[in-house]
Amino acid sequence: MTRQSFQDMALRVALDRAIARTSDEHDKRAQEYASRLTATKVDKTQVRGLESLACTTDKVSDITDWLKLRVGRDSGRERWAKDGVGRDLLSGLDGLRNDAQKIVAALSKTYSLDTDQERQVHLRLCREFLKHLAAHFEYLKAEHKQ
Repeated sequence: MTRQSFQDMALRVALDRAIARTSDEHDKRAQEYASRLTATKVDKTQVRGLESLACTTDKVSDITDWLKLRVGRDSGRERWAKDGVGRDLLSGLDGLRNDAQKIVAALSKTYSLDTDQERQVHLRLCREFLKHLAAHFEYLKAEHKQ
């Protein structure tokens, strides 16, 4: 194994750990958003669609644009616009950019990072957050039906 490939592998492990740690720190907040969404007419298909989009896109803007469309189209304020939940979720996802900056700043002291690393970390944090949100949403919806 070359020194460069060892450094690349060490960076991947360090990134995975930092992202996982940060993701776990935001689990409670994802649960709070899920709880708020259960009080709306948003169904699990929409939440799963958002999660699926996040896992397949290469751009955070695709995720935020999807949410903006749903909030904007909710003229009855019964789904994504109800009580500002969609707007707040947008702010929360944007706030993950700060965590991405911190992760990249910390790792840049030890590793040589790609100039696109911060965007990639932000996207991964959004994916993790939305996975938590979808899991909590489905669980809470099932609990409310019982």
